[in-house]
Formats: sequence, C-alpha cells, structure tokens
Amino acid sequence: MNDFKELVNYCLNCPTKPCKKGCPLENDIPKLIKLAKEDNFLEAFSVLSETTVLSSICGRICPFDRQCEGNCVRRLKGEPVQIGKIEAIIGDKAINENYPIFSEIKENNKKVAIVGAGPAGLTCAAFLRKLGYSVTIYEKYDYVGGIISHGIPDFRLDKVIAEKTFKRIIDLGIEVKFNFELGKNITLKNLKKEYDAVFLGFGANVSVLPNIKGKNLDNVYGANEFLESKKVLDFKGKNVIVVGGGDVAMDMARTAKKNGGNVLVVYRRNEKDMKANKSEVEVSKKENIEFIFNTNVKQIIKNGNIYKVYLMTNDGFKFVYPCDYVFFAIGSKPDEKITKKLGLKLDVDGYIKTDKRQMTSLPGVFAGGDLSRQERTVAYAARSGRDAAYNIDLYLKKLTK
Repeated sequence: MNDFKELVNYCLNCPTKPCKKGCPLENDIPKLIKLAKEDNFLEAFSVLSETTVLSSICGRICPFDRQCEGNCVRRLKGEPVQIGKIEAIIGDKAINENYPIFSEIKENNKKVAIVGAGPAGLTCAAFLRKLGYSVTIYEKYDYVGGIISHGIPDFRLDKVIAEKTFKRIIDLGIEVKFNFELGKNITLKNLKKEYDAVFLGFGANVSVLPNIKGKNLDNVYGANEFLESKKVLDFKGKNVIVVGGGDVAMDMARTAKKNGGNVLVVYRRNEKDMKANKSEVEVSKKENIEFIFNTNVKQIIKNGNIYKVYLMTNDGFKFVYPCDYVFFAIGSKPDEKITKKLGLKLDVDGYIKTDKRQMTSLPGVFAGGDLSRQERTVAYAARSGRDAAYNIDLYLKKLTK
C-alpha cells in the first residue's frame, strides 16, 4: 500500500468517524481523506490546519495503534487505514508547496507570552496568531521544538522535516526569545505585567526514579534528561538496562542499541500493557533488543567498575544482571526548582493546578501540556496548547466587555 491513492481509497469514510474520536486533536480524518481522494490537497491541508499545526510530525511519531488507527473500523477484519502516513504525506506536501497554515490574520492589539517552545507552546502560539494576538515565546534553549527536538531521536523523526514545520509556525509572525529560563532571567511576575496573558508550557521532563538502593550511582540515569542533554556515551559492547515500557524507554533502548550497546528492556507488567507504540516495540525486537516482562529492579550495586542490577519477577523469582549502564524511563514530573517558585497552586505531585479553562491560581496565567498532568504524547500536548489559545481568547474577551 505504498501508492498514496491506494492508501486513501482504503478508507471507508465512516459516518460515525471513530478515527476522529480516537485522535487527541480530533482531526477530521474522514473529511481530509475524502478531499485527498479527490486530489484536493490544499483543502485537505486546510482541514488539518483547523486542529493542528504539527501534521508532518504527528503523522510520523504518534502512537497510532492506540489513537486514530486503533479506532479504525478496518481494523476489525484486517489492517487499519494508515492514517499517520496519510497525514504526514499531506503535511509534507503543504511544506513543499508552501500551503498557507491559516488564512489572513486580523490583529487585535493584545499580547500573550508563552514559556516553552515545545508542542504545547508552539501550538498555542500558532492558534493565538490565528486569533490575531501578538505572541512572544520565551525558550530556555537556542532552538524550538522542546521534546520533539531533544527527546525524539533522529532515527524516528527526520529533523529537517521538524525544523521546516517549526519555521512555518514561527513565520506566522511569532517572536521567539531564546536562552530565557523562567526563574533565572525572566520571572512570571514581570511577564504578567508586560503581557495581557501568559501560557506556561515548559513541560515536565524530570525523570521519576524508584526508591531503591543505587539509583544515584554514576552510571544510572533518568532517560528523559539523558535524551534531552544529547550526551554521548560509549555504548559499544556495553550491557545496558532500560527500565520502562513507554515511548521514552523505546527511544532510549534503540539509541543505546544503535550506538553498539547490548540492551535489555525491563518492564514491570505484561507486553500488552506497554504504552509504547507497538510498531516501535516490534522494530526494537528486530534490532535484537531483549525484553523481560513482569519484572522489577530491586537495587543496583557497584563493585569497582562493575554494576549489578538485582531483579525480581512478579512471582518472586530473584536474579542478578551485570551491566554498565542503567536508564530509568518510568515517568517524569515537572521541575520543582521552577514550579515551587512561581507562587501558583500545585498538586501533590508538583504539577500546576488549573481549572477547566486551563487557568492557574493566578488570573491571566494559563498552563498546559505535560506541565498540567496531560497525557504524555505530542498530540495531547498540542491539543492542550490549542485549547489554551481559545481559553485565553475567551478570558481576554470577557475582560474587555
């Protein structure tokens, strides 16, 4: 099914649109596929742009099996429609032929600041521009993209495609100020004074570590921070354990494997319970990454240069695995060094509390994406950013009535 016509003609255009319901962004998939069948790519892209500005990215990295494609009617008797592939092709065509993301923007003379240029921040910025707002993004690094840029390896997402996508978003008229970090060289108080509203979307990328002996040893890492740091380690011929069953675990395992490591993934539940994209799990197996399920890490011991990981299965069997590196990918949380200084209400785990309109305990300050306990995928973060744009618009319009 490599031919695009074959891809789109496989879709039944169901009137109930189960694929749309399965998409976190609620892209109108049957409508855009119908237009694509008619070779009306410009209109198909316009349909996508009603709900997303990351089609070329999401079309490549989303966990389709548990979102849109997982809800496809075709899956009942065979393979689902390759919705991700279709979305990526249309998004790429829009980039190559410079289709406009939005029609003419009418300025409204209101200013909004966004902290963080990840999927939530970029999407929020784009839809605020659509509504006519002047938008400035404050980003702590010297590049945009957030987790898309530093958390997803090049082998899973072509960075040229990502950069072209980001440029088109910025070209909507968004100002980006690089190397600005909240609590260091910008403050929420000053942003609140300067702008009509503020959106916080700087993510939650601090790895959660288990409460076990050895978690702070030198060669034990949080996978989130390791991938973000772009640190280079010598994995060649080394034994590497990756603990976890989500997309970060798969990215970390494949990164170590591609750099010469002997990789074992340890997951505490059954394979069917893994949150990682099933296709990524299958690719990992083909790359000779080993898996062990229903098993937990109990402690890590260092003896000279040798690390030993003590493992225990769920039925009580204990064994030891010698290794050189251990990476935990069992979840992440916000950076409390930042969130605790904002003066905002936090929940028990340190996430920023928001109301149903995404506003924090400080009027005019909104939060979204991973920072407000959103489900951890790029599409969910983008949806949160889009919703925040409309919630900010509603809030500011009420103030001027």
